[in-house]
Amino acid sequence: MIAALKAEFRKLLTVRSTYILTGLALAFVVFYAGYIEGFKLTGKELLNPHLLSQDIVGAIGSLPLVLGVIVAILLMTHEYRYNTVMYTLTSSNSRSKVLLAKILALTIFGLVFTAVVGALSPLMSLAGIHLHGDGALLAPQAVDYGSLVWRSLFNGWAYIMIGLLLATLIRNQIGAIVSLFVIPTVEQVLGLLLKDNVVYLPFNALNAVLTAPPKGGISYFHAAVVVAVYLVIGWVIAWVLFLKRDAN
Repeated sequence: MIAALKAEFRKLLTVRSTYILTGLALAFVVFYAGYIEGFKLTGKELLNPHLLSQDIVGAIGSLPLVLGVIVAILLMTHEYRYNTVMYTLTSSNSRSKVLLAKILALTIFGLVFTAVVGALSPLMSLAGIHLHGDGALLAPQAVDYGSLVWRSLFNGWAYIMIGLLLATLIRNQIGAIVSLFVIPTVEQVLGLLLKDNVVYLPFNALNAVLTAPPKGGISYFHAAVVVAVYLVIGWVIAWVLFLKRDAN
């Protein structure tokens, strides 16, 4: 198992796409948080006591995390695209170990990536406010650190697990990435029929973990449980198919 885990980290850390996508994600955070949410803020906006919390939620719920999810998708689909998955499977005595190693490697990557994005965003915002000069001061901030930390880390981890799940089920790079964008759109359309119950669909539930649930909606914890149920069911199906389907 240790050997399989090391192999997955080696794959993750030796492909250019990991560094390119991670670099683009961090560059986006630096620009958007530092310039748009920091340097360009007006006096009225600086009075917002939830500004830094909103910066963290905004960074994790936008483009940077999407790029992190694509890293996860590529880890799986590169092997099918270049037909190297056979080497991975034959190097281990268990397909289950191979799949578990990928999940563990991307769990660690996802938590670290989310933590870095979440911490970098408010720091860049504060730096932008400081560089703005002219005596700009940020109002005292009300931050519920405990809630914000677990929700941010869970959201980042779960989103990356969903990306890896799609890649495992579809086994095609383009298909998995397209599905990552199409499924949330389909959920919004279904919202016309489901009304308030749309929050129980996977991507809507994931959003409800990070952002304030609507009045009368589900709690952060309830939303996280809904997402966890989808992940458990999805991964059981993916595991069975991974064991049964041909390698290529």
